[in-house]
Amino acid sequence: MTAYFGFEPTPTLKADIEKLLANLANKSPESQYQLSNEIAKLFTDETIDNLLLNLGGVMQHHGDNEGDGMLKFLGGLLKTMMHGALKVMLGKCDNAEVNKRAEFVRKRFLQLPNDKPRLGFELPQDVYNHFQHAFAQIDAGNGKNFTKELTDTMSMFTDLAIAAFFDDFINGLNLGMINRKMASVTRAGIHKESHSTIKKLIPSLNDAQLKDFAAYFKAMLVER
Repeated sequence: MTAYFGFEPTPTLKADIEKLLANLANKSPESQYQLSNEIAKLFTDETIDNLLLNLGGVMQHHGDNEGDGMLKFLGGLLKTMMHGALKVMLGKCDNAEVNKRAEFVRKRFLQLPNDKPRLGFELPQDVYNHFQHAFAQIDAGNGKNFTKELTDTMSMFTDLAIAAFFDDFINGLNLGMINRKMASVTRAGIHKESHSTIKKLIPSLNDAQLKDFAAYFKAMLVER
């Protein structure tokens, strides 16, 4: 069995990904960079929505809005950072370059046996096991005693997610020295703000919010 993290893309993003990959496989003569660039923007927004903004909406029903506020702030910040970076880094290119960029999408578009399509990546088994242990304790009503394990696990997950969703994407782009530097600065900002939010957020959650967190996040973990 292999563990994965993955969220279901919207029908629009799924259809765009399938269209792009089919066009590239069929060596369509039509330019594909505009579709590829649109996928990059949608992929970015849906990753941030699923990891941060939607989670905040789930938890706000059980307690104050402090956690939701943290997630909205971080999600808004990351979207602003990424939209600015994408605007500079993505541009017109030929289909050979688009095909190279699309390798990121091919790796992240998970089509696992007996499962819905997901956008995600393989999880180390120890990280998956730590998640499941923390979630089981939360479900049993012991969540406040296991916030450190959940915080530590989310910190490990954050590093994996940045590597899978940001680093792998950037590595597929043909960037010059200035844009590489900008990508490095953007990555550092994402890493810093994400880890800072995790350390503040999880200990602040009450038992009901921890259960919401666990149920929401557990649905994005799968073994096949």
